[in-house]
Amino acid sequence: MNGAQAGFRAALLLVAALLAAVAAPARAADLKFNQPSIEEGEIDFEDNSNVLLKRGKSTDAGQTHFAELAYGLRDWWWTEVETHWDDADKGLRSRTVDFENAVRLRPQEEYWPESAVFLEYDHAVDGASPETATVGGLFQKDFGPSSTGLNILFDKDIGRNAQTGVRLRYIGISTWQITDALAPGVEFFGVPGKLPTFDRASAQDHRLGPVLTGAVKVEGLEFGYMAGYLFGLSSGAPRSTLVWRLEFNMKL
Repeated sequence: MNGAQAGFRAALLLVAALLAAVAAPARAADLKFNQPSIEEGEIDFEDNSNVLLKRGKSTDAGQTHFAELAYGLRDWWWTEVETHWDDADKGLRSRTVDFENAVRLRPQEEYWPESAVFLEYDHAVDGASPETATVGGLFQKDFGPSSTGLNILFDKDIGRNAQTGVRLRYIGISTWQITDALAPGVEFFGVPGKLPTFDRASAQDHRLGPVLTGAVKVEGLEFGYMAGYLFGLSSGAPRSTLVWRLEFNMKL
């Protein structure tokens, strides 16, 4: 093979690689925050959603939605089923059906946060998304009118279309309660990447921004909300993301 042919072949390979990168489906960022526990006998209906307002260099889906139904089997054990849909590939459509459980290991005490182990399995329903298993810890600590929660999660894809390795993901929220219906605060989210070395800094996704949360009780029913605006802290993160959570719960 002469030099011209070698150069032409290298150019074709480069173009093919670029096209494959462009054609690769975007991943949906999971910005859901999970509480360590809910009351025994409580049923929760939730909508957790996020929409990118300014994409920047991010390849995330433009919008991601989770519809969830959770139940408190005990005051230390809740279980949940949810559906997830996004517009990462071929428009907005259902991607997975997810099954979650959290088991509290320790209640909140003077110096210790409430702590629970979290288990999740995402079953793909679109023929393109991978199956994903998640394990992690859920933590919550109150200090007077302030409350801080943190989820530390490890994701592992399984089967077709799976990415290799185990990914670290975290999400947290800290609020200051003014009234039951109004508690301003801040939310933070990040995906450093695959363990143990993580992704290069420019490819990591870290976000931070203000939120408003609150809840209103009406004759035994509770309606909760959270709305926030997250700014990208790393070059691989969207420049701005609108997030919201709507919740309705009742006791059986």
